[in-house]
Amino acid sequence: MARSAHTRRRFLAGLAAASAGLGLTPRLRGAEPLALTVHPDQHRQTIDNFSASDCWSMDPIGREWSDENREHIADLLFSQDTGIGLSLWRFNIGAGSAATDGNKLWDPWRGVECFRDSPEAPYDWSRQAGQQWFLQAARERGVDRFLAGANSPPVWLTVNGHAYCDPNGPSTNLRPGAEPAFAQFLADVVEHFRAEGYAFRYLSPLNEPNWAWEGGQEGCRFANADMVRLVEALHAEQSARRLEVDLLVPESGDYPSLLDDERFRAWPGTDDPAAVYMSGNNARGDGKYREYIRDLLGNERLRAMLNNRVSAHSYWTDQGRQHLVDLRRAVRANLDAYAPDATLWQTEYCIMDHTRDLSMDAALHVARVIHHDLVDAEVSAWHWWLAVSPADYKDGLIYTDYRQTGEQNVLCSKTLWVLGNWSRYVRPGFRRVAADLAPARDDVLPSAFVSPDGRRFVIVVVNTSEHDEALQLRVGQDAPSLRRVVTDDTHDLAADQGPTPPGELRIGAGSVVTLLGDVA
Repeated sequence: MARSAHTRRRFLAGLAAASAGLGLTPRLRGAEPLALTVHPDQHRQTIDNFSASDCWSMDPIGREWSDENREHIADLLFSQDTGIGLSLWRFNIGAGSAATDGNKLWDPWRGVECFRDSPEAPYDWSRQAGQQWFLQAARERGVDRFLAGANSPPVWLTVNGHAYCDPNGPSTNLRPGAEPAFAQFLADVVEHFRAEGYAFRYLSPLNEPNWAWEGGQEGCRFANADMVRLVEALHAEQSARRLEVDLLVPESGDYPSLLDDERFRAWPGTDDPAAVYMSGNNARGDGKYREYIRDLLGNERLRAMLNNRVSAHSYWTDQGRQHLVDLRRAVRANLDAYAPDATLWQTEYCIMDHTRDLSMDAALHVARVIHHDLVDAEVSAWHWWLAVSPADYKDGLIYTDYRQTGEQNVLCSKTLWVLGNWSRYVRPGFRRVAADLAPARDDVLPSAFVSPDGRRFVIVVVNTSEHDEALQLRVGQDAPSLRRVVTDDTHDLAADQGPTPPGELRIGAGSVVTLLGDVA
C-alpha cells in the first residue's frame, strides 16, 4: 500500500532530523535556492485580528469543566507564550433555542440560552455562564478586542417563535417591524458587557443570510432589503446611545455571493448573459440574497454606517486556482471598484468534511486558505469557526470527547498550531507588505508583514511540497539574521534556540514556518 502524504512527510521529517544530528545535509529539491524578496515599504492591508468563535462548546466547557482543564484550553487559544495568541474573541449572543428548539437541534450543545425571555422580562445576565468564563479568560491573557455576534434574533422576536426559519416562511424570520426591538436587545447586551470591562468593538447582527436556516442550529435568513432595515435600526440605536461599536455585515456564507452579477459571470467565464448567483435562497423569489458589495458599499449612506467594511466566509473556496486565487482577486477588485480603501474580513472557515483530522495534511490545507485570503483577497481579519469541537468533523482547532464520554480530554489539531504561525506573531496593526518569490511556486507560499513602527518583520512561509526548500531571503536590500518558528509533523510552533544566519535558511517539507527579524 502506498504511503499517504502525511506518512511520507513524517518519514522525511524524521530522516531530516536524524541527518542533521549526523552532520548530513537534508534532501533539497534542487541546488538553486528560491529567492524571496520582501519590500517593507510596499504596504498592503492593515491586519486587524485573528480569531475563533465560542460556538457552541465553550458554554458547557466553561460551566462544567475543572479549573485546570478549562485554563488549559484558554492558554492554548489566547496565550502568546504557550498558545496561539488569538487577538480577538467572538462571543455568540444566544437566541433562546435551548428552551424552544430541542427537537430541531443537531445535538444538545447547539442550543443556546437567551439573556431575556420576552420583551417584558428582566435580563438575566447569569446566563451563558460558560461563555462568560472564557470572555474573562481571554481578557486575563491579553485579549482586548471582542466581537458579539447573533445567529438569530431572540425567539420572542421571530415569526415562528423559534431560532430557525420555516421552509415556506417569509424572507426573514425576524417579525415585521421588529428591527428596532432587535437593535435595542443587541445594544443592551453590548452596553452590559462594556460596563463589565469587555469592549465589544464589533457587533454582528446576522449570520450567513443567504442560507435557508431551517433547523439544526440557530440561524436566520435575511433578504438584502431585510438586512438594510436592520442595519438602519442598529445605526439609529447606536447614535441615540452614542454607542461606539462597528457593525459587521453581511457575514455572507461564501465569497461568490459578494460579487456584482457581471463580476460573478466573469469569474468562471460563463457564456450565459443572464446567469446570477443562485446558491441558497435566491431561487425562492421573495427577495435578493446576493450582490452584497454593491448593495452595501455601493450605497454611500450604508457604507458610512458600516465603516467601509464587509465580511464573508470562505467555505467551499479551498480547491483549485479558480477558487483559491481567481475568485479572491475578483472579490478584491469588486471592493476596489466601490471604495479602494474598503476592508474585508474573513469571519468563518473550516474544512467542510466529515471525520476529524488532527494531522498536518489538514493543517496545510487550511494554511493555503489563510495565505490566499490574506494575499489575494487582502482580508484584514481571519477567523476560524469552532475553537473547540466535540464532533467527528473537520471544524475544530481543539477537539474533545466530553459530550460523548464525559471525559474532559483535550485534543489539539495541527491546524491550531498552523493558525498560530500567523496569529501569535502578526498582531493588530501590522501591515502586510509585498513579497516576491522567484521562481514563483504554487506549493511554496510566502506572506510578509511589518510592525506598526516599521522596525520588525514577520514572514510566514507555507511549504506544501514533499521537499525541503533552500530560501535566499532579502528584506529590502538586506539579508538579515532571523529566528524561525516551525510547525510540522513533529513540531508545534517550535522556535530556534538562536538566530539563523543569512544564507542558511531551510523550509522543511510539509511545514509552515514563521520568520522573525528586524528591518534594517
